[in-house]
Amino acid sequence: MDNTYDIPVAMIVYKRPDLTKKVFEKIREVHPEKLYIISDGPKNAEEALKVNEVRDYLEHAVDWECEVHKNYAEKNMGIRYRMPSGMEWIFGTEDRAVFIEDDVMPTKEFFRFCREMLIKYENDPDVAMISGTNFAPEDKSFGEYDICFSYFSSIWGWATWKRAFEGFDINMKSWPEVRKKGAIRDIFSSKGYGFYKWMFDDLQFQWYRSWAYIWAYHRYVKHMRGIVPKYNLVGNAGMNDADAEHPGDTESRVEYIENLKKGTFGEKILCPSSTKANREYDRMYQDRHLPKAPGLFMRIKYMIRTPANRRAYLTICEMEKDTDYMEKVLSADKKLSPEESKLNGGALYRQLSGKEMRKDASEYRKYRKEHR
Repeated sequence: MDNTYDIPVAMIVYKRPDLTKKVFEKIREVHPEKLYIISDGPKNAEEALKVNEVRDYLEHAVDWECEVHKNYAEKNMGIRYRMPSGMEWIFGTEDRAVFIEDDVMPTKEFFRFCREMLIKYENDPDVAMISGTNFAPEDKSFGEYDICFSYFSSIWGWATWKRAFEGFDINMKSWPEVRKKGAIRDIFSSKGYGFYKWMFDDLQFQWYRSWAYIWAYHRYVKHMRGIVPKYNLVGNAGMNDADAEHPGDTESRVEYIENLKKGTFGEKILCPSSTKANREYDRMYQDRHLPKAPGLFMRIKYMIRTPANRRAYLTICEMEKDTDYMEKVLSADKKLSPEESKLNGGALYRQLSGKEMRKDASEYRKYRKEHR
């Protein structure tokens, strides 16, 4: 690798200045020629101090020749919206990029790996992304090769192309039909399909905050694979951090992640001739790293909950067409910004948890009844 890095690097930040500084030092080591900063907005005045501290630091920390592009959200969008909107922004001008969140600690080998794989598989429609994480670096299924192709590739340090992101639908509108036909069933083990089926249902009707599972769904419906390295090339410094987007990892999981073996490749990264998924690795990943689908109690609760969410969703669709209600009655914090609305297919309502959505739908039905 030369003194500069010719692949655009995107850093996704929020309100963690100390972690941001540590991660940025890793990025500084490779001197990217282009740096894209994607920053979510604050939820309140207290968060605004941290958000601004992060932004101010990054604006003054670049001390090499570098194009710096900034995309700052004025108010909090949440990771479900912020990450895809940032990708859409980047891919308005770039055809590929490396993505690093504010708690991911990449090694220098990670940057080399992403660059070589982005170039090698640039025009292969079956390959969607490059991951820097291998949760099982001791796995033997790689054989003589330095990579494998898998349906299960992590976004802890990763890269992709504009072509792979095209058609991304944050609402997963095709899921009911895909679910009915079992169109992606062949990808999973029984345990894996049970988990992902529940997760995709929950994402569509409960508005779970994660964008990553929607990105996974986008890849699955196209049967696209990701590239997983034989060695782990990143660390994660933010697990169980108080300001993490998804805190709550167990101590044993944190310890496992921290102790994942890292490595470097030889002069040449050895790749298999076929991009078909390594089914042995995929089975291992699902057995070892996926949680089980909900138990009987949760399934019953879910069966009761889902029809209510579907009814609420249909009511919300009617509510969005009621201009007077949207402008005069609905609280401002539940309205999407123009940027969010564009990403969300023109929707105007901030999709909250299933419970909040049902409450808002109920209030609108009551309003409509009173104003007939």
